[in-house]
Amino acid sequence: MLKLSSARTSGRHDDSKAPIRPAPLYGALLALAGLAPAAGLAAEDGQRLSEVVVTATQREQAIRDVPAAASVVTREDIRSSGADNVLGAIRETPGIGLLGRSVGGRKTMSLRGMDGKHTLYLVDGLRVIATDDWVGHSDYQYDWAPVDDVERIEVVRGPMSVLYGSDALGGVVNTITRRPADHWQGSVRLSGSDARAGGGDAVGGGVHLSGPLGETLRIGLSATHLDRDPLELKENRRLSEIEGTKMDAGHLLLSWAPLAGHTFDLEHRVADEERTRQQVSGGTYYRDLYDIERSQSIATWKGNWGEVDSQLRVWESDFSVKSKRTNGVTPTRPQSMEERGVDGRVGFGIGSAQHLTIGFDARKEEMKNAGLAGGKDDATHKALYLQDEIGLSDSVMLTLGVRHDRHSIFGGETSPRAYLVWHVDDRWTVRGGYGEGFRAPTLKQISPNYEGHEGPHSFYGNGDIKPETSRSVEFGVAYAHDGIEWEATVFHNDVKDLITTRLLRVTPPSGGLPIPRRHYLYDNVDEARIIGVETAAKWQLGRGFYLGGNAQWLDTKDKETGDELNGRSRILLNARAGWKQGPWDAVLRAEHIGRQYLDGDRAPSYNLLHASAGYRINEHLGVSLGVDNLTDVRLAEKSEAFSYSETPRTLRVSLHGSF
Repeated sequence: MLKLSSARTSGRHDDSKAPIRPAPLYGALLALAGLAPAAGLAAEDGQRLSEVVVTATQREQAIRDVPAAASVVTREDIRSSGADNVLGAIRETPGIGLLGRSVGGRKTMSLRGMDGKHTLYLVDGLRVIATDDWVGHSDYQYDWAPVDDVERIEVVRGPMSVLYGSDALGGVVNTITRRPADHWQGSVRLSGSDARAGGGDAVGGGVHLSGPLGETLRIGLSATHLDRDPLELKENRRLSEIEGTKMDAGHLLLSWAPLAGHTFDLEHRVADEERTRQQVSGGTYYRDLYDIERSQSIATWKGNWGEVDSQLRVWESDFSVKSKRTNGVTPTRPQSMEERGVDGRVGFGIGSAQHLTIGFDARKEEMKNAGLAGGKDDATHKALYLQDEIGLSDSVMLTLGVRHDRHSIFGGETSPRAYLVWHVDDRWTVRGGYGEGFRAPTLKQISPNYEGHEGPHSFYGNGDIKPETSRSVEFGVAYAHDGIEWEATVFHNDVKDLITTRLLRVTPPSGGLPIPRRHYLYDNVDEARIIGVETAAKWQLGRGFYLGGNAQWLDTKDKETGDELNGRSRILLNARAGWKQGPWDAVLRAEHIGRQYLDGDRAPSYNLLHASAGYRINEHLGVSLGVDNLTDVRLAEKSEAFSYSETPRTLRVSLHGSF
């Protein structure tokens, strides 16, 4: 009989007891995405085989058993990489590319060649307000959970709309925060970095503290500070090549367990951030500042009733951004988004080889923007979903799912999914599946009364716009034995009704602008096809040495024009060699970003090299050193086609303690 894994970790997770276990799906999961060398190669032999993933099915399963291509980045991985945000922590994970946003060095993540807006970002399984696309050229969604609060990050590739609804066309990134411990413990981090002359230096730190307040009550506290200077543009030091950041963030969690198997969580997270850069407009130099505020409050109940697990959650999220500009330059208009929601699910076994999950969610979003009639607009989202995990034999697991979403403006959308995992033997796994995903239009795009006239161009909403949809098929194999792990997956994704802009007309220069004003209507005009291959491997050499790497090859096509899709590197390669022995560890990492089209121009490939080392002074104190971009690659000197920048050669150091 099949029994789903009931493994537990110290991170936040679904407390379900998993009455069945799909035979070791590790190979299938790792076949495509799970073996992130960036996330997995510093581990001891066999550690990754027992990694737990929640995101793929909304309940705990060993990574080898989940019906998806997934990766796990641990807290230790984040420390080793020196990353101070989620994007930096996962950039070397299989299947992930970075898309430049052409503003201040910003980037968004791309899963399997999809747009950044097609990746759903979650914190503890709950969607956060995704600013990419409704706040132009932004990457603000990645800082809802600072790194000091992170237990692990799960990356699941492929459409996941069955469980999570809109925005999950490319996949899901779920940041799982640290749970309060049953005894008092804490951690402290102090860090600093020194870039080349011209700014870009940073200082930061964070603290986490948790423990019991009584027999049934626990508390967890996290706080983070980051202060990074803007990086000056080499050709004109009055301008910024990469914007600066100042951020303070905190998280409070109270967890009450009055009865065995039942917990009530109350939590609140808040972040205040400033982004600054020096700009020029019409010959006037000015300082551009964005004031970003985030807050989220959540109440969650989880109950275990023996063979039945349940969860109910109520939440609210708020995001706002305001612009300030010096020297009389007009700022962009302020914008804000509020979301209120409730979701719940129940899971239970049917016999010994089947597990059923039934869930719902509902949320209301309200956007405030002067371009909307009356200055604001709102929409409601409601959904029901069903997932059935069926053990067809001791070695074959079939996962079926379907979801129906109802949007108050565009109507309904149904998303099915089917995934099969076959463990051929203890070493080999074959897996594959079909899934559909969708992305609802933003309130700007779907509101017929929206008009945006900031900047040199005007944009208009469209009440007839349809959601973007995708159909994806994948097939993968994986092998794991005697310190060697390898995986490969082929995928094909068709995306229809991509939301873009259609040129309506051009009017002569006015309002002091030296160029004609272009007027655009949001519309469904594009169809795209993405074919790709992902592969990853790692090899434990013994005596603490290891090798690993991953690669992605993409063939993308805009079906209307026949051109490659913008900003997608045809080839991505990551490799690392490392050593870990006693209190010492060292890693050398290399990235290859292949050539890509950027706004009609072909940008060349480039390579990045990074090195780091760590020493644990004692069981409570450690130090890490690293150099990012060892060869000091600068994209602007490689090609004018690049609209984004990579961080220059940077020396970083961090001191981390625990108690």
